[in-house]
Amino acid sequence: MADTFAYCLQEGLLGVGWRTGSDTNTTDWDTYYAEATVAHGKLNTCKYIRRWVTPGCLVWTRDTQGNYYIARVISGWENFTTPESRTKNIDIGNVFRVAFERLSIDEVPGKVVASFRPAQTMQEIADPTAIAYSKFIWNQRAGAEVYALDDAVMRNPDMFSLLDAEEVEDVVFLYLQSQGWYVVPNSRKADTMAFEYMVLRAQDGTFAQVQVKTGGASLNRATYRDLPFPVILFQSSELYEGEASANVTCLSREEVEIFLEDSARWLPARYRNKLAMLRSGDPVPPP
Repeated sequence: MADTFAYCLQEGLLGVGWRTGSDTNTTDWDTYYAEATVAHGKLNTCKYIRRWVTPGCLVWTRDTQGNYYIARVISGWENFTTPESRTKNIDIGNVFRVAFERLSIDEVPGKVVASFRPAQTMQEIADPTAIAYSKFIWNQRAGAEVYALDDAVMRNPDMFSLLDAEEVEDVVFLYLQSQGWYVVPNSRKADTMAFEYMVLRAQDGTFAQVQVKTGGASLNRATYRDLPFPVILFQSSELYEGEASANVTCLSREEVEIFLEDSARWLPARYRNKLAMLRSGDPVPPP
């Protein structure tokens, strides 16, 4: 697939297969559809592109080496082929034209990375934070306000409103390590039941389980008070319920915010860029 992606970069396009035998270049959907359905059937992904991908949309993609790109759409659907694609048998026929920007992995929001895990050719990322951040990144690369940031996200901006759930987990991960806790990487699995990961404290060997929630999902201390080990909780809006318990520690929003501000220079670019969004676009210097 490396040749396919190189071809897309070279031609300034993204798309999917379902080429036809005639290899006709056209923007006439009916002409293409009449021929293509005979060979390929329903063409649901092609229909999706034609309906939803329009000039001005932003699309995330990645190559076979795991490099991420954000692309601004500059045309609607078309059926496109070249002598090179036919010679190399590059099965990209249903396309839309784009301008590419390559990003490092630490600039890509966690919601975008997670969206590549399902085996889907193309899908919408409906998360408002990811949308606002994508627009901000494009504006930053373009050196101009190509997109206005979403009022719904920026009306009462705070750092945690701009972080998705996985990014908040990572911030708490880093904060706890700064406080002398070491995260056990192998504990961070989907089958860890009610916890995100386990942490160890070097000086005394104490271990604790960590739970992190965002948005309106509250955390009740009573759920954890009878467990035979310490529990560390973080709720980004401090929605803690239940009576205090000796084995349950609730992190405050303020202490994690202070960590974010104090550590901005060395945190991954996705956090620096989101801090910049809060500061009206003033850049946070890289490390």
